[in-house]
Amino acid sequence: LLLLAAAAACGGGCFGPRLAPAPAPVSLALAGRAACQTPRKWLAPRRSGRAPARSPAPRVRPGAFGQDDIQRQVEELVKSPDSNRVETLFEGGDSVLGNEARARDGVRAKHSFRPEYSPYPPPPEELQILHASVFLRHGDRTPIAHSVGSAIDCNKDRDFWESLLPSEEEQELWDRLNPVEPKHVSQKPYDDGNAPFGQLTVQGANECLAVGADIRRRYIEEQNLLPARPDLELIKVRTTNLRRTQQTAQNFLLGLYPLAERDDSSPKIPIDTRDLSEETLIPPGSRCPAYAVKAKELAQEARSTVRTKKAEREMMRGLGYPPGAVRWAQAREVLTCYLLQNKTLPAGIGEREIDLLGQLNGFLWGYQYRDISVGRLATGRIFAEVFDDMAAAVEDDDAPKLSVYTGHDSTLVPLLCALGVYDDEWPPYASNIVIELAENTKEETYWVRVLYNNEEQLTTDTFWTRYEDFANYMSFFTCTDKEFQNECMASDPELRDLESEIQRRKEQEFGTQDESMGTSDDLSDTI
Repeated sequence: LLLLAAAAACGGGCFGPRLAPAPAPVSLALAGRAACQTPRKWLAPRRSGRAPARSPAPRVRPGAFGQDDIQRQVEELVKSPDSNRVETLFEGGDSVLGNEARARDGVRAKHSFRPEYSPYPPPPEELQILHASVFLRHGDRTPIAHSVGSAIDCNKDRDFWESLLPSEEEQELWDRLNPVEPKHVSQKPYDDGNAPFGQLTVQGANECLAVGADIRRRYIEEQNLLPARPDLELIKVRTTNLRRTQQTAQNFLLGLYPLAERDDSSPKIPIDTRDLSEETLIPPGSRCPAYAVKAKELAQEARSTVRTKKAEREMMRGLGYPPGAVRWAQAREVLTCYLLQNKTLPAGIGEREIDLLGQLNGFLWGYQYRDISVGRLATGRIFAEVFDDMAAAVEDDDAPKLSVYTGHDSTLVPLLCALGVYDDEWPPYASNIVIELAENTKEETYWVRVLYNNEEQLTTDTFWTRYEDFANYMSFFTCTDKEFQNECMASDPELRDLESEIQRRKEQEFGTQDESMGTSDDLSDTI
């Protein structure tokens, strides 16, 4: 009764869009272009100073390999006892409540997302989904860093971490079914030679497969956004150039379009990747001097907070770091891997302390990316791509209906902060943000909704926001490539000095910083 009364009081707007007669429709193309222009103060979201060219889908000629042979290999992998593939993940259907599933999975449920934890909320009947952008963090992985202070040496467990990885045959099959292109970039991933560290595990591959299968049920079987068999014109997939995110995209696609749903004319679904100099799915780090200087300033502020200093006093000895030199991101990511694999933890460190590390890291990253200048430089170009894709989906029936981006926690956290929905909780493995565009065909109005791990996010006053309002809300955090370059290369003397170091730091980003690409140990972009 209370819910009904509340709904009546706000005209239904509290729980979804109140689809009242609208003024003359606004062109999405015009609204999208307006959102990309240099922001004015009145366009910025109502927040404090630290506020909480679409490329066509690539075509690939089918390779010269036997369909029956691949089908047999996939079936063998599915039946393998150590590969609990997607066919068995949802036998219980909606009868298994999210809380029961979390209770069953125990500590794993804190650190990995599974779609059954939170079923997808379908749109109102009057709305038709036109486009969805999916941002997916990679699944479970091995540690990136090789140590935690003096407390853990991951190299001593090298064979164990190796045992968690998919076989070479399985990885080769993924590469054949869903090749990452262009080859001259994808065959030299940033983490090349670092195996078994920082690699997607069999568990992680299964998690990404399950998310892909959930998206299939949602947008193919229920919402009819995509056809039952793959149409390469309607799907756009991009990944950062690391093996774990490449394989995240590959397994997502095996869930979205299992081999049984592919035919001889389109057995492959290609995945796009970019050189680091063109990457937008991770914050720019030292490639953008203005970002680097501001991020360093915020890192120093965050390290001086009472919360951080208290945590350092409590955990410094157990982690084996000297005073003032705790690497929080490194400690969190390595200890989480050890916890999930039931490996021996350092004395005085248990599940509670690792939870505290996650909360502290969430706070530190939120402190950085809620700054509107850092947030804009970290997310502006990817939001411009999202708006371009939405406009294209409205104006062209042959434009991509689904845009998939596989990345990292450093992909999701800045996006959540820019959207104003980050709660300082660390994104679990296989976490995902989905931005949906829908049309009310009766009124010719367009609506946008944001989902995080299948839960609706309140970006404005309702879960479904008029497109024009959403574009205005996100206008400050949307920028063109030219605007990004101009804002990065500011005229401040400190930035000019930093520019001379960009090339050197770019070469070192993936070699000397096990966990990061950024400007500090703790507020860097863990990838």
